[in-house]
Amino acid sequence: MKKIMSIILILCSTALIAQRNWKTETSKDGKVIVKSDIVNTDDGKVIYYIAETTTDISLEKAEKCLRDSQTHKNFLENTTESKQVEKSSESKWITYYFFDAPWPMPNSDAVQEFTVTKTPNSLTVSGTSKPKAYKSTDVKRMNNYDITYHFEKLENQKTKLTITAKFSPVGRVPKFLLKGWFPKGPAGIATRLINEISKK
Repeated sequence: MKKIMSIILILCSTALIAQRNWKTETSKDGKVIVKSDIVNTDDGKVIYYIAETTTDISLEKAEKCLRDSQTHKNFLENTTESKQVEKSSESKWITYYFFDAPWPMPNSDAVQEFTVTKTPNSLTVSGTSKPKAYKSTDVKRMNNYDITYHFEKLENQKTKLTITAKFSPVGRVPKFLLKGWFPKGPAGIATRLINEISKK
């Protein structure tokens, strides 16, 4: 069953990649490849990105890190709070985030339901937006925020990390902020995640 779920997730990611009009860039240090696409809709902008890099981390340490919701604020951008607010099983839980956004963006929060799927050579931790799964606060809530962390062991014993995300900001994002965020924003998340995992 776990293998089937992993295959489904990979197929969904492949379909997502095929359907987007990706812009591909590389981080300044050359270590992270970032693909991005911004779509204008009637409800505002939808931002897609994929960040890919290769590292030496183990799947066990990656799983331990991502299962600890409190560590998420250490690698996600402008995140001052991240906490687990519900756990329904060993492979499923709810995480709450508070984002202290830079001016002129408003602060916001988000709620995601995480699931873990594993194979002998891969780990996938997927967060799906569940805005009504936790009490409302005094800031606007992101209704569209999905993110997947996929780790795959390579033949050279390295680990490939792929972060796939889709989100809609709660306010209007100035063009200069969006232009300046790629590729350094997603690349920074990938780099900080690897550093956080290395501490485990």
